[in-house]
Amino acid sequence: MSVELVAGRLASRPVPARDAAEPRSSVDRGLLIALAIGAAIVAGIALGVAPLQIAASVLALIAAVASPPVGLAVLAFMAPLKSPPAIPAPGFNTLLVIAILLGSIYRLPIDRPSLRPSLPILLLLGFILYATAQQVPALASGYSDAQSHHIGYLFIQLATLAGVVLAAAMVLRGRSPVPFLVAGLLGALIAAVLAIAIAMLPAGSVGSLVDYPDATSRPVGPFGDPNYFSLFQATAIAASLGVAVISRSRRIRIVLVSVAAVLGLGIVIALSRAALVALAAGIIVLAFTRSRRFGFATLATLAVLALVAYPLFLEQRLAADAGALSLAQQSVGLQRSDESRLAAALVGPQMWATSPIFGIGFGEYPLTTARFIGYSIESHNWYMNVLAEQGLVGVALWLPMLAAVGLRLYRLAPTPKVVGVAVFVTYIVGSAFLQPPLSVQTSAFAVIAVVAALIGDWSRFTDPWNRTAAEAALPADGSPPSGAALNPGLHAAAVEPLPRVADSADVEGRADMVAAGLAEGAPVRGAQRHDPADRPRRKRRVADGRDVAGHSVEDGIATAADVGRDNRKAARPRLKKDHREALPPGGHEESVGGLHEGGDVGPEAEEAN
Repeated sequence: MSVELVAGRLASRPVPARDAAEPRSSVDRGLLIALAIGAAIVAGIALGVAPLQIAASVLALIAAVASPPVGLAVLAFMAPLKSPPAIPAPGFNTLLVIAILLGSIYRLPIDRPSLRPSLPILLLLGFILYATAQQVPALASGYSDAQSHHIGYLFIQLATLAGVVLAAAMVLRGRSPVPFLVAGLLGALIAAVLAIAIAMLPAGSVGSLVDYPDATSRPVGPFGDPNYFSLFQATAIAASLGVAVISRSRRIRIVLVSVAAVLGLGIVIALSRAALVALAAGIIVLAFTRSRRFGFATLATLAVLALVAYPLFLEQRLAADAGALSLAQQSVGLQRSDESRLAAALVGPQMWATSPIFGIGFGEYPLTTARFIGYSIESHNWYMNVLAEQGLVGVALWLPMLAAVGLRLYRLAPTPKVVGVAVFVTYIVGSAFLQPPLSVQTSAFAVIAVVAALIGDWSRFTDPWNRTAAEAALPADGSPPSGAALNPGLHAAAVEPLPRVADSADVEGRADMVAAGLAEGAPVRGAQRHDPADRPRRKRRVADGRDVAGHSVEDGIATAADVGRDNRKAARPRLKKDHREALPPGGHEESVGGLHEGGDVGPEAEEAN
C-alpha cells in the first residue's frame, strides 16, 4: 500500500466526538470545589474550631448529594487525614459515603446508566451480607459491652469500605480518574508531611491534626498505627509511579516522582517492613507491565538494594524501638514480636477447624486467640482472618472476588492497566501482613484507584496526543496531509507512480479517497456516482460491442479496490527484489508490510501488537 494512502488513513482517523476541553474544565472545577471543602475541614481541625468543622462537613455532605463526583473527590482527599472530631459516630467518612450513594441514586433518572452489577460487586455484596448476619448478636445487644463495641466498629469500617466500592463504581464509570487521583495523592502527601514534621520538629508542632503527636520514634501522621500508615503510603506511591509511567508530560512525571519520594520518606521513618515488601511487589509488577526486560532489571535492582539497605533499616528500627533498652535487648524484643505475629497467623487454622464451614464469627479472631496461645492478638493476615471468622463461605466469596478483579485488570488496555495492577498488587500483598479492609483510612484511596482503572475514562492520557498529532499534520490550506507530514521517516522518494493511471479523473478520485480515509460511501470529487448494479450491464455492453472500454467516466475513476490492487501489484516487484521471495500466487488478498486494506495503522495498532 502506498505511503500516501497510509498517510490519508492516519489523518482521517476520527477524533473522539467529545471535546476534551469542555469536560476537562468542569472536572477541574469540581476538583477545586472538593479541595476547597477539604481545606476548610482541615483548617477547622487544625484550629480546633468545631463550628468550622461542622459547617465544612455539612457542606461536603450537601455537595456529595448534589454532585457525587465532588463528594468522591472530597473522600479521596480526606480519607487518609484525621476525621473531624466534631462529627459524631459513625464518623465523617461513613456519612460522606452514604451521601455519595444517595446522590448517585437521585441522579439515576437523569443519567440513566446501565445498572448491571459485575461479578466482583456481587461477590463483595455477598461477603458483606454474610458478615452482617454474623454480627447480628452484637447488634442486638446494642454494642453495649467492650467486645460488642469492638465488633461494631470493625463492621462499620468494612461496610463503609463496601460503600466506597459501590460509590466509586457509580461515579467513575466513563469519567476521568484524574481529579480523584490528584485529590487522593494530595491527601497522602499531607499525611506524609505530617509524619515527617512529627519526626523533625519539636513535639506538638503539628497541633491537633494528628492523634499521636508524641510518637516520634515511629511517626504515624494522622493514622494510629505505623504499619497501616505505611501500607497506605505504599499504595499511594504505586499509584503515583503508575501515573508517572503513562503520563506524556515531563513536568507531570517529575512532580509525580517527587511526590512518590516524599511518600517513600514517610514509609522509611515509620519503619514498616510489611509496607516495604508490599511496595516492592507493586513496583516489580509495575515494571513488568512495561516490558519483561525492565521487570527483571527492577527485580534485580530491588534484590541488591534489599541486601544492602535492610541491615541498615533493621538497625534503625531497633534504635527507634529500644528507648532506654540496649540494642541487644530490643533485638530480643523484636524477635519475640515477630514470633507472636507468626503464632497469631498459625493459630488461624486451629480456630477455623472449630467451625470450618461458617467460621467463628465476624470480629472474633483477636478475642478467640487467647484460648489457643494465651494472649489476645490480631491475625496480622487478612486472608487467615477471613478463613477463621467467615469459614469456607467467606473464602468462597472473597478469593474469587480478588481473582475476578485481577483478571479484569490483566485484560485492560495498557494505560489503565499500569495504575490498576500496581495498586492492586501492593494492596493484596500488604493484606498478607495486616487487615486493611477493616480500615477505611488505609483502603479508600486504593479502592478508588482500582475502580478507576477498571471503569474510568483514561482518554485524557491519550486523546490530547492523538488530537495534537492529527492537527499538526494538517496543512494550513486544509488539503490532505502527506506521509512525510505525519511521519518524518516516510520519504517522498519511496512513493512511486502506480501503473494504469489513465487521466486526471483517476488522480482526483484517488486524492479525494485518500483524504476521506476510504470512508464508506465517500463522495469522489469530479466524478459521477454509479450504482454497483450497473456494472453487470456495463460488462455486457462491452462484450456486445455496444460500448468501448475506457470511453466512459466510470472507466476513468479508480475505486478503492482498484487502488488496493494497483498498490499490491506495484509493490510485488520490489518485494521480490528486496526480500528475494514472491508473494503467494493470487495474492490479491495478501497484505504488504502489515498495512492491509481496511486495517489499522498507527500507535494504537502498534500497541495492540
